[in-house]
Amino acid sequence: MTQIYEWMLLFVRAGGLITLLPAISAEPVPVQVRVAIAGFLAYAASGWVHLSGGPPSDVGSLIIIIVHELLIGLLLGFGARLVFYAVEFAGQLLSTEMGFTMSTHIDPISNRSSSSIGSLVNYLAIVLFFLSNCHHAVILAFLRSFDVAPLGIPTFTHNVAEFFVVQTGNIFLVALQMAAPIMAVNFIVTFTFAILGKAAPGMSVFTESFSVRILAGLTLLGLTLGLTAQIVLSHLRESPEVMLRLLP
Repeated sequence: MTQIYEWMLLFVRAGGLITLLPAISAEPVPVQVRVAIAGFLAYAASGWVHLSGGPPSDVGSLIIIIVHELLIGLLLGFGARLVFYAVEFAGQLLSTEMGFTMSTHIDPISNRSSSSIGSLVNYLAIVLFFLSNCHHAVILAFLRSFDVAPLGIPTFTHNVAEFFVVQTGNIFLVALQMAAPIMAVNFIVTFTFAILGKAAPGMSVFTESFSVRILAGLTLLGLTLGLTAQIVLSHLRESPEVMLRLLP
Protein backbone atom coordinates (compact mmCIF):
# COMPACT_ATOMS: atom_id res chain seq x y z
CA MET A 1 0.00 0.00 0.00
CA THR A 2 2.83 2.38 0.82
CA GLN A 3 4.51 1.75 -2.55
CA ILE A 4 1.25 2.48 -4.41
CA TYR A 5 0.80 5.70 -2.40
CA GLU A 6 4.40 6.72 -3.11
CA TRP A 7 4.08 6.05 -6.84
CA MET A 8 0.78 7.96 -6.96
CA LEU A 9 2.40 11.07 -5.46
CA LEU A 10 5.34 10.74 -7.85
CA PHE A 11 2.97 10.43 -10.78
CA VAL A 12 1.00 13.53 -9.70
CA ARG A 13 4.17 15.64 -9.47
CA ALA A 14 5.44 14.32 -12.80
CA GLY A 15 2.04 14.94 -14.39
CA GLY A 16 2.11 18.57 -13.25
CA LEU A 17 5.55 18.97 -14.83
CA ILE A 18 4.48 17.40 -18.13
CA THR A 19 1.38 19.62 -18.24
CA LEU A 20 3.53 22.74 -18.78
CA LEU A 21 6.77 21.28 -20.11
CA PRO A 22 7.79 22.93 -23.42
CA ALA A 23 7.19 20.91 -26.62
CA ILE A 24 6.00 17.81 -24.68
CA SER A 25 2.82 19.59 -23.55
CA ALA A 26 2.00 20.76 -27.10
CA GLU A 27 -1.30 19.87 -28.72
CA PRO A 28 0.18 17.49 -31.35
CA VAL A 29 1.54 15.24 -28.59
CA PRO A 30 -1.23 12.75 -27.71
CA VAL A 31 -2.50 12.67 -24.14
CA GLN A 32 -1.58 8.98 -23.94
CA VAL A 33 2.05 9.82 -24.71
CA ARG A 34 2.13 12.56 -22.07
CA VAL A 35 0.62 10.21 -19.48
CA ALA A 36 3.18 7.55 -20.43
CA ILE A 37 6.05 10.04 -20.03
CA ALA A 38 4.72 11.08 -16.62
CA GLY A 39 4.46 7.43 -15.62
CA PHE A 40 8.03 6.80 -16.78
CA LEU A 41 9.32 9.77 -14.76
CA ALA A 42 7.45 8.51 -11.70
CA TYR A 43 8.95 5.05 -12.18
CA ALA A 44 12.46 6.51 -12.60
CA ALA A 45 12.04 8.69 -9.50
CA SER A 46 10.80 5.75 -7.41
CA GLY A 47 14.37 4.47 -7.20
CA TRP A 48 15.60 7.95 -6.23
CA VAL A 49 13.00 8.87 -3.59
CA HIS A 50 11.85 7.00 -0.53
CA LEU A 51 8.74 8.11 1.33
CA SER A 52 9.39 8.48 5.05
CA GLY A 53 5.80 7.84 6.20
CA GLY A 54 2.74 6.00 5.03
CA PRO A 55 -0.52 7.31 3.59
CA PRO A 56 -2.58 9.67 5.79
CA SER A 57 -5.45 8.29 7.80
CA ASP A 58 -8.09 10.81 6.60
CA VAL A 59 -9.24 11.85 3.14
CA GLY A 60 -8.75 15.58 3.78
CA SER A 61 -5.03 15.21 4.44
CA LEU A 62 -4.69 13.02 1.35
CA ILE A 63 -6.34 15.66 -0.84
CA ILE A 64 -4.06 18.38 0.57
CA ILE A 65 -0.95 16.30 -0.14
CA ILE A 66 -2.08 15.49 -3.69
CA VAL A 67 -2.86 19.15 -4.45
CA HIS A 68 0.53 20.12 -3.01
CA GLU A 69 2.36 17.63 -5.23
CA LEU A 70 0.40 18.82 -8.26
CA LEU A 71 1.30 22.43 -7.43
CA ILE A 72 4.98 21.51 -7.19
CA GLY A 73 4.82 19.81 -10.58
CA LEU A 74 3.09 22.81 -12.14
CA LEU A 75 5.71 25.17 -10.66
CA LEU A 76 8.46 22.99 -12.10
CA GLY A 77 6.81 23.09 -15.51
CA PHE A 78 6.25 26.84 -15.23
CA GLY A 79 9.94 27.38 -14.45
CA ALA A 80 10.94 25.36 -17.51
CA ARG A 81 8.44 27.21 -19.70
CA LEU A 82 9.32 30.77 -18.66
CA VAL A 83 11.74 31.20 -21.56
CA PHE A 84 9.07 30.08 -24.03
CA TYR A 85 6.59 32.60 -22.65
CA ALA A 86 9.21 35.27 -23.32
CA VAL A 87 9.84 33.89 -26.81
CA GLU A 88 6.11 33.97 -27.62
CA PHE A 89 5.85 37.57 -26.44
CA ALA A 90 8.97 38.50 -28.42
CA GLY A 91 7.42 36.93 -31.52
CA GLN A 92 4.32 39.08 -31.08
CA LEU A 93 6.47 42.20 -30.70
CA LEU A 94 8.52 41.35 -33.80
CA SER A 95 5.40 40.69 -35.85
CA THR A 96 3.85 43.98 -34.77
CA GLU A 97 6.98 45.99 -35.50
CA MET A 98 7.52 44.38 -38.91
CA GLY A 99 3.88 44.59 -39.99
CA PHE A 100 3.10 40.86 -40.02
CA THR A 101 0.17 41.00 -37.60
CA MET A 102 -2.34 40.52 -40.45
CA SER A 103 -0.62 37.42 -41.86
CA THR A 104 -1.56 34.96 -39.13
CA HIS A 105 -2.05 31.20 -39.23
CA ILE A 106 -2.82 28.38 -36.81
CA ASP A 107 0.35 27.25 -35.09
CA PRO A 108 0.26 23.42 -34.86
CA ILE A 109 2.38 23.47 -31.69
CA SER A 110 0.18 25.74 -29.59
CA ASN A 111 -2.99 25.31 -31.68
CA ARG A 112 -3.47 29.08 -31.54
CA SER A 113 -3.33 31.92 -34.03
CA SER A 114 0.26 33.02 -34.60
CA SER A 115 2.28 35.02 -37.10
CA SER A 116 5.06 33.64 -39.28
CA ILE A 117 7.76 35.46 -37.32
CA GLY A 118 6.31 34.30 -34.00
CA SER A 119 6.28 30.68 -35.17
CA LEU A 120 9.86 31.00 -36.45
CA VAL A 121 11.17 32.24 -33.11
CA ASN A 122 9.15 29.64 -31.22
CA TYR A 123 10.45 26.76 -33.35
CA LEU A 124 13.99 28.10 -32.89
CA ALA A 125 13.53 27.97 -29.10
CA ILE A 126 12.18 24.39 -29.26
CA VAL A 127 15.14 23.24 -31.38
CA LEU A 128 17.59 24.89 -28.98
CA PHE A 129 15.77 23.29 -26.04
CA PHE A 130 16.59 19.80 -27.32
CA LEU A 131 19.96 20.55 -28.97
CA SER A 132 21.32 22.04 -25.73
CA ASN A 133 20.15 18.94 -23.80
CA CYS A 134 17.99 21.17 -21.66
CA HIS A 135 15.41 18.40 -21.47
CA HIS A 136 18.00 16.28 -19.65
CA ALA A 137 18.61 19.12 -17.21
CA VAL A 138 14.86 19.43 -16.65
CA ILE A 139 14.62 15.72 -15.75
CA LEU A 140 17.56 16.11 -13.36
CA ALA A 141 15.88 19.15 -11.79
CA PHE A 142 12.73 17.06 -11.35
CA LEU A 143 14.73 14.45 -9.43
CA ARG A 144 16.47 17.12 -7.35
CA SER A 145 13.10 18.66 -6.50
CA PHE A 146 12.54 15.87 -3.97
CA ASP A 147 15.53 17.18 -1.99
CA VAL A 148 14.12 20.72 -1.99
CA ALA A 149 10.47 19.75 -1.49
CA PRO A 150 10.25 16.27 0.11
CA LEU A 151 7.56 13.97 -1.16
CA GLY A 152 4.29 14.10 0.75
CA ILE A 153 5.27 16.98 3.09
CA PRO A 154 3.35 20.22 2.32
CA THR A 155 5.49 23.33 2.84
CA PHE A 156 5.39 26.98 1.76
CA THR A 157 7.71 29.99 2.10
CA HIS A 158 7.11 33.66 1.36
CA ASN A 159 10.36 33.97 -0.62
CA VAL A 160 8.87 31.75 -3.33
CA ALA A 161 6.04 34.21 -3.99
CA GLU A 162 8.51 37.07 -4.37
CA PHE A 163 10.73 35.06 -6.71
CA PHE A 164 7.65 34.03 -8.71
CA VAL A 165 6.74 37.68 -9.29
CA VAL A 166 10.33 38.56 -10.26
CA GLN A 167 10.56 35.73 -12.79
CA THR A 168 7.18 36.63 -14.27
CA GLY A 169 8.41 40.19 -14.78
CA ASN A 170 11.56 38.86 -16.45
CA ILE A 171 9.36 37.47 -19.23
CA PHE A 172 8.85 41.00 -20.55
CA LEU A 173 12.51 41.90 -20.04
CA VAL A 174 13.79 38.92 -22.04
CA ALA A 175 11.21 39.53 -24.77
CA LEU A 176 12.33 43.17 -25.08
CA GLN A 177 15.96 42.07 -25.30
CA MET A 178 15.15 39.84 -28.28
CA ALA A 179 12.94 42.40 -30.02
CA ALA A 180 15.00 45.52 -29.22
CA PRO A 181 17.00 45.69 -32.51
CA ILE A 182 13.86 45.41 -34.66
CA MET A 183 12.06 47.98 -32.51
CA ALA A 184 14.97 50.40 -32.86
CA VAL A 185 15.05 50.02 -36.66
CA ASN A 186 11.29 50.41 -36.85
CA PHE A 187 11.55 53.66 -34.87
CA ILE A 188 14.19 54.98 -37.29
CA VAL A 189 12.06 54.02 -40.32
CA THR A 190 8.94 55.61 -38.83
CA PHE A 191 10.83 58.78 -37.88
CA THR A 192 12.37 59.03 -41.38
CA PHE A 193 9.03 58.67 -43.13
CA ALA A 194 7.47 61.17 -40.73
CA ILE A 195 10.03 63.73 -41.90
CA LEU A 196 9.40 62.77 -45.54
CA GLY A 197 5.67 63.23 -44.93
CA LYS A 198 6.28 66.78 -43.77
CA ALA A 199 8.61 67.52 -46.70
CA ALA A 200 6.29 65.95 -49.31
CA PRO A 201 2.67 66.19 -48.12
CA GLY A 202 1.37 64.45 -51.22
CA MET A 203 3.38 61.31 -50.49
CA SER A 204 1.51 58.34 -49.05
CA VAL A 205 3.86 57.81 -46.12
CA PHE A 206 1.83 55.12 -44.38
CA THR A 207 1.66 52.89 -47.47
CA GLU A 208 5.24 53.43 -48.62
CA SER A 209 6.71 52.70 -45.19
CA PHE A 210 5.31 49.14 -45.09
CA SER A 211 7.70 47.71 -47.68
CA VAL A 212 10.71 49.48 -46.14
CA ARG A 213 9.73 48.34 -42.66
CA ILE A 214 9.36 44.69 -43.76
CA LEU A 215 12.62 44.71 -45.76
CA ALA A 216 14.61 46.34 -42.95
CA GLY A 217 13.01 44.08 -40.33
CA LEU A 218 13.69 40.83 -42.21
CA THR A 219 17.28 41.89 -42.94
CA LEU A 220 17.99 42.77 -39.32
CA LEU A 221 16.20 39.64 -38.09
CA GLY A 222 18.54 37.49 -40.18
CA LEU A 223 21.57 39.40 -38.89
CA THR A 224 20.53 39.19 -35.23
CA LEU A 225 19.18 35.62 -35.24
CA GLY A 226 22.42 34.38 -33.72
CA LEU A 227 22.14 36.96 -30.94
CA THR A 228 18.54 35.87 -30.31
CA ALA A 229 19.67 32.24 -30.10
CA GLN A 230 22.35 33.19 -27.55
CA ILE A 231 19.79 34.99 -25.38
CA VAL A 232 17.45 31.99 -25.52
CA LEU A 233 20.28 29.55 -24.76
CA SER A 234 21.53 31.54 -21.79
CA HIS A 235 18.08 31.54 -20.21
CA LEU A 236 17.48 27.88 -21.07
CA ARG A 237 20.61 26.96 -19.13
CA GLU A 238 19.23 28.84 -16.12
CA SER A 239 15.87 27.03 -16.28
CA PRO A 240 16.77 24.11 -13.95
CA GLU A 241 17.89 26.50 -11.20
CA VAL A 242 14.76 28.62 -11.68
CA MET A 243 12.61 25.50 -11.46
CA LEU A 244 14.08 24.55 -8.09
CA ARG A 245 13.94 28.07 -6.67
CA LEU A 246 10.23 28.26 -7.47
CA LEU A 247 9.46 25.34 -5.20
CA PRO A 248 7.72 26.14 -1.89
